[in-house]
Amino acid sequence: MDKDYFNILIVGHTTFGIRNLRIKKEAFKILIYLLAFFQLAVMFCLCDYIQVRKKSFLLNQLRHESQTQKAHIQLFSKKVEELERHLAKLKHFDQKIRTMANLGKGHEATPFIGMGGSPFPAMTWKSKEETKRNE
Repeated sequence: MDKDYFNILIVGHTTFGIRNLRIKKEAFKILIYLLAFFQLAVMFCLCDYIQVRKKSFLLNQLRHESQTQKAHIQLFSKKVEELERHLAKLKHFDQKIRTMANLGKGHEATPFIGMGGSPFPAMTWKSKEETKRNE
């Protein structure tokens, strides 16, 4: 009958004396299993919480970077608009000077047509053909 129980002695102050606690072996095993399960559940929740905190920190960091980039983009767009205004003023001023000096519209910028690599390999290829023909 004593083999089915665990005896735990609790020693307290001298006024309380020694107390004896008897726990069934099956109840003790169930308690151990429950404690192990509870510990695993707490560890899982703790690990999940740590991962969520890391992701939250990274998300906040990315939001901050996004806000700073938006501010820089707005600053650059304002500078571009300001430069466009200055360029328009300079074009207007240039037109006034040209009309005062009676220069007309002046030369207009022509786009570069046929931009590409150097023509030297084609020329050397043609010159080699010509030399073969002449021989």
